[in-house]
Amino acid sequence: MIPVHRPFPPRKTLGTQYNLRPATGPVEAQRLQPGDVIVIDDECPVFIVSINRKHGRIRVWGKFIWQTQRELHWKAGTFDYTQRLARALPGEYPDSRRHTR
Repeated sequence: MIPVHRPFPPRKTLGTQYNLRPATGPVEAQRLQPGDVIVIDDECPVFIVSINRKHGRIRVWGKFIWQTQRELHWKAGTFDYTQRLARALPGEYPDSRRHTR
C-alpha cells in the first residue's frame, strides 16, 4: 500500500485517504518503469510492480494504489511501445521512483 505523504485537496481524494486523481503527463509505454503510477481508468491509479517487454509490446503488472502489500498484483494491460499513457507527475505519490520523462 502506498502511504499518503501529504494532505491532498478533496477534489483529488474524493473523500478517501488516497490520491485518486493525480496530476499526470503523457508518456510512451516504452518509458514506463516499475515504481511508476499510471492512470488507465478514471480515478483508478495503478502502481507498476513489474513490466515484461516482448516483440514491441509491453505487459504491465500492477496494483491499485489502495491495495495492500499482501494482495497479489495483476495484469494492468498490454500496450504497444509507442502507445501514450497517463503517468503520475513527480510528487503525486511518495513511492513513485521515476521522475523523468
